[in-house]
Amino acid sequence: MKPDKAALQRLRRLERVREVAKQTAAMQAAEAEGTLGQLTKLRDRTREIAAGCRPSPQMMDGGDLQRLQSFADGIGRLTGQTERDIGVARSRADALRGDLAAAERRLTLASDRAAACRKALHQEKPAEAPARRKNWHDT
Repeated sequence: MKPDKAALQRLRRLERVREVAKQTAAMQAAEAEGTLGQLTKLRDRTREIAAGCRPSPQMMDGGDLQRLQSFADGIGRLTGQTERDIGVARSRADALRGDLAAAERRLTLASDRAAACRKALHQEKPAEAPARRKNWHDT
């Protein structure tokens, strides 16, 4: 294949498109990682709250114990839901990290192809014109 300027321009456009796709994938992966981090902090905090829900010696009547138990059950449900959300967020973050790696590979391939085309164009020398004969009629 003979490299030409139009092919180089197409490869440069493809390289720019791949760069934008990589940046988009990086942003999405970062957002997913941030969400995972927030959910992990939420889970840890709800566990701390649940651990602090122990009956105190001042709670003598059943109503106080029942309210405390109801609150602890609600915190337990919240912690369980947060655990499920963490699983979903972790799998989403893993998938987006994979998408980012694929986008980086595609960008690398496009950059390599553009560099090879650019190098081929710079090495290509124009065809030399044949020497002009001064005497066309052998006279």
